[in-house]
Amino acid sequence: METPVTAPNPNEPPAQETIHILCVDDEENILKALKRLFRREPFRVLTATSGKEGLNILQNTGNIALILSDQRMPEMSGSVFLEAAKSLAPGVPRMILTGYADLQAASDAINQGGAYRILAKPWDDKELLEAVRGLLRR
Repeated sequence: METPVTAPNPNEPPAQETIHILCVDDEENILKALKRLFRREPFRVLTATSGKEGLNILQNTGNIALILSDQRMPEMSGSVFLEAAKSLAPGVPRMILTGYADLQAASDAINQGGAYRILAKPWDDKELLEAVRGLLRR
């Protein structure tokens, strides 16, 4: 027996689309830690282990609300990834996580990649959660 197809009711609000954040880091353990940290948040965490994989996800997934990237990755730095991501999703806020103190990398992340925020590794969970929540509210 077929289920009848009904037209959407114009008086009902549209179904809410799942919000995604994209986390890009070449270290699987970092991605797992981020997924654990965000598990109680009202969004779905997508992960990529390279900038190339992250760009592919951006091109093929809707409703990405935030991009969080590592700075130091092989093949493509976080700054280069964020610069490419900015052209694919210009309105999506971008953040960089970096495990080393490098003024040039921070400058590149802001100037080339349009990063709204830079946080150091290891990060403080509360600070990272507040930063993500704040950017999502924007």
